[in-house]
Amino acid sequence: MPLDRCSKYGDPGLWIRSAYLEDFVFRGITAVVRAGDRISTPDFKTLQLGVDYPVRFIKKPGDGFDKPAVLYPDDGTTVRITERFAKKIGALTAEDLAGCAPDQATSELVRYHLALVNNTELPLPDEMVTVWRFAYRPNATE
Repeated sequence: MPLDRCSKYGDPGLWIRSAYLEDFVFRGITAVVRAGDRISTPDFKTLQLGVDYPVRFIKKPGDGFDKPAVLYPDDGTTVRITERFAKKIGALTAEDLAGCAPDQATSELVRYHLALVNNTELPLPDEMVTVWRFAYRPNATE
């Protein structure tokens, strides 16, 4: 039976845009940035330290409500959260963003990345984001 972990919006795990698929295959990305304080704000799901989570790659984004995302088949990619923190976008340093995709290498690029991915206006530098660092685990098989 094929894997189908984290297949619904809100399931715990990481959904990653297909543009980053190659970087995940070669394990070049070891951190992601998400809008909002997802650690202390109860409206957001949070990923716990030391826990393994599935990674799913988005073929076609949905809207999070009526139109579900179309995901690539679950290839078993799994990561363990090793660090997490929330910080204002404008306060992010190069060290904070180490391991992120190239379009998240600076706080200014993070603003554009979040606006494009979430189809929103450009976030302000004082808006909060969450950074999750992770280590790759063996691919899941069941």
